[in-house]
Amino acid sequence: MLNSGFAVIAIAALLAGAALQIVLALAGYRARRQERNQAGVIRDLQKELLGLQQEVQALRRQSVPASRHEPAAMLPPAPMPVPLARRDPASPAYEMASKLARKGASSEELMDTCGLSRGEVDLITMLNRMGQDAKNQDRAVSA
Repeated sequence: MLNSGFAVIAIAALLAGAALQIVLALAGYRARRQERNQAGVIRDLQKELLGLQQEVQALRRQSVPASRHEPAAMLPPAPMPVPLARRDPASPAYEMASKLARKGASSEELMDTCGLSRGEVDLITMLNRMGQDAKNQDRAVSA
C-alpha cells in the first residue's frame, strides 16, 4: 500500500514538472520571438532614419544659388541627432515619453515635450502598443 501511494505521488510530481517545463519553454520562445520582432523594427526605423538624413543632405546640396557668382544664402546645417544606439535607453526623456505615450499623447506632443526625433517617438509608441497588446493577450489566455 505504501509503495503504490508513493508511486502515484511520484508520477504526479513528474507530470507537474514536465508541464512546468513546457510552460517555461513556451514563455521563453514567446519572449525570444517578441525580442526578434522588436529588433527588426528597430533596424527598420534606423534604416528609415538614415535614408531621411541622406535625403535632407541631398536637398541641401541641391539648394545652390541661381548664379554661381552669388553667395549661397543657406543656413548652417542643423546638428545631426545622436544616433539611437548611443543614447541611454534609461534616460529621463525616454521614460517621460513612454509614460506620456501610455497616457495617449500624440507624436508631436512627445517630440516637443521630450526633445526626441520622429523615429524615436514612433518606436516608443509602437513598443508601448506592443506591450499593451501582449498584456491583453496574456489576460485573454489566463481568463
